[in-house]
Amino acid sequence: YFDREEKQPIAQVFELGMEFLEKNLSEDNWFLHWEFFDPHEPFFATKEFKDLYYKEYKGVLFDWPYYKKVTESQEQVQHCRFEYAALLSMCDKYLGKLLDYMDEKHMWDDTMLIVNTDHGFLLGEHDLWAKSVHPWFNETVHTPLFIWDPRVRIQNERRTSLVQTIDIQETI
Repeated sequence: YFDREEKQPIAQVFELGMEFLEKNLSEDNWFLHWEFFDPHEPFFATKEFKDLYYKEYKGVLFDWPYYKKVTESQEQVQHCRFEYAALLSMCDKYLGKLLDYMDEKHMWDDTMLIVNTDHGFLLGEHDLWAKSVHPWFNETVHTPLFIWDPRVRIQNERRTSLVQTIDIQETI
């Protein structure tokens, strides 16, 4: 069903968000929560992104690991990691488009941007797949959080504060 990039959910959600931005660009006090869901299993990306990572692989497609211990071969594990990396690169493309749009429209002076994710994903590390296993590992809980607040204009600063996604709402 996703034979072209524009049919991918991430592309469709991106276009809808861009429509919102275009419609509200000159307005004040709007809020957009833009949830892309990806990267998420199944790790499906188009050929353009797969070609960035693919080595020869003759096994079956493996882009949706079960939440369990790794029982697959090293070749299958590497294949799944390539599938994930391809999808992550596709996500990066769309984040880049948003950042470029904010540059073009001079939005950095009056628009807050928060980029985050809710959890990581084990791709065979600790001999496990997925996210719902204990103990929690850095791969699943040490997640990206980028905040641009035009009121304070702090940039290129890394913090060591302990935060959770639930903290974002209270911070805003």
